[in-house]
Amino acid sequence: MIKINLIPPEYIERINRKAVIAKAVLAGVLVVATLVVASLWHITRAKTIESALTKRQAEFKLLQKDVDQVKAIEAQIAEVQRYLDSIGRINRGRFIYTNFLQDLTNDLPATIWFTNVGTSLTGDSMKVDMAVNSNSAYDLAYWINSLETAGPYSEVGVGSISVSETEEGKRFTAPITVKYAQQVKK
Repeated sequence: MIKINLIPPEYIERINRKAVIAKAVLAGVLVVATLVVASLWHITRAKTIESALTKRQAEFKLLQKDVDQVKAIEAQIAEVQRYLDSIGRINRGRFIYTNFLQDLTNDLPATIWFTNVGTSLTGDSMKVDMAVNSNSAYDLAYWINSLETAGPYSEVGVGSISVSETEEGKRFTAPITVKYAQQVKK
């Protein structure tokens, strides 16, 4: 069978060219449409984010007032706490000498007496230098032991003990140094 093509080749070429142009236009329209849709999506998203930001900034301004009030209250609380702490420090050291003398003489045997008591206060503690006399070596040893084991005393040091003869018998004389830290009584 013989096929005869009655359509001129220029016409087929023109149709093919129009088809290529139509495909190119369609592709261009699709690209433009895709760009438009993507741009609209980005614009909508940007507007949504912008409105959310505006809303959150308004909330932030409202909450910032509360935050400022809280900071002001915290500053006042800190100031009151500093005031109370300073009062506490004053009260803690206020009766240290009275408490020291009560603690010192609490377990003091009757055979021991002081010839000198010197104190130097540093913060919440006090360094004490004492010269003591005793008519009993046992009482002196007992009292030094009670200083070493009692709560408010630390760093107990005993100098050289000298023994002398008196009308009452032997007299023991010793320099003693201690560090006294007042115990907080609740």
